[in-house]
Amino acid sequence: MKKYFFVIIAIIIVVTGLFIFLNNNVNTNKINLTNSTKTYSQKFCINAANNNTVMDIALSNGINCFRTDISFSSSKNATIMNVINNNGEYLGILDYQTVNAQPSQNGCTSGCNWSLTTWNNSIIEALKQYPKINEWEIYNEPLVNEFESGYENGSALNYYNMIKSAYEIIKKIEPNSTIVCFGGAELFPLSEVQYEYYFYKNVWDYGASKYCDAISLHAYSIPFYNLTQDPYQNVSLKEVYNFTINLYENLTKKPIWITETGIPSNNWTVGVNLSQQKQASFLTQEFNFFSNYSFIKRIYWYDLVGGTGAGADFGLLNASSLKPKPAFNSFIYFVKNSEDK
Repeated sequence: MKKYFFVIIAIIIVVTGLFIFLNNNVNTNKINLTNSTKTYSQKFCINAANNNTVMDIALSNGINCFRTDISFSSSKNATIMNVINNNGEYLGILDYQTVNAQPSQNGCTSGCNWSLTTWNNSIIEALKQYPKINEWEIYNEPLVNEFESGYENGSALNYYNMIKSAYEIIKKIEPNSTIVCFGGAELFPLSEVQYEYYFYKNVWDYGASKYCDAISLHAYSIPFYNLTQDPYQNVSLKEVYNFTINLYENLTKKPIWITETGIPSNNWTVGVNLSQQKQASFLTQEFNFFSNYSFIKRIYWYDLVGGTGAGADFGLLNASSLKPKPAFNSFIYFVKNSEDK
């Protein structure tokens, strides 16, 4: 019991300290969750599936903006080229898949000792194999242990060097490409925000602003599925999101892309009682919320189709039948009402 008491005290200290810091450093204006029908300036996108049938469903419903890890397989190449040839576009993630490493929850299992030179050569190969992709994200969640391997080992300096190298290589070949940095800094929970913010601030202090056209944030909130819920005493989820968004905007002054957000449609977390209807409602709340920020330019739902096995199903299509869930129709509403279709 004594152990849990000290854990609780530590959490209270972290949260209290961060809120004092945030209140002194960011704009905390309230954001109205409700919007009447309107035209949105943001582009609404989705994390893709490596499946031609699934991607054809998305394209036929007017979805043309996707995100995917970049690897060098014939099946992925064929799927990506099929989408691009049908007027789709991709944000390509340059990460452990690109350097052919296999990190896992239990540590890296193969291709683990890659270097900055390996990284540079892999970027050159990516540009050769995917010449029609001109938006590139520098790694996915570089601070998540499961994704760390080789040169990407949690060092702010190493991550800065990866950004700088990628930017210089890509811009030399395609000057109009967009480079997206940070790989999905988390908006929640506050314990992660506090840890990650200082990492990315160090990356920025090394000079990353010269090599980033936009930054990437991730917005996950489980077990909370409504922006009006209070994850902390008298502090709602929308207020936490607002604090963190402004924290990164004030640091970087760059356009923000929310490259992953979502909740499952199944009751994966005990006691939360998620459903397809709650998933659809949350998507509408979040997209309306993020659209209030003029500097947020892209919003990507995670993901198009979930897995068929046990676990959280974030997909907008039923994993077995591929029939749309209610959230799919909500997503299409935003796509159709975007100025940047």
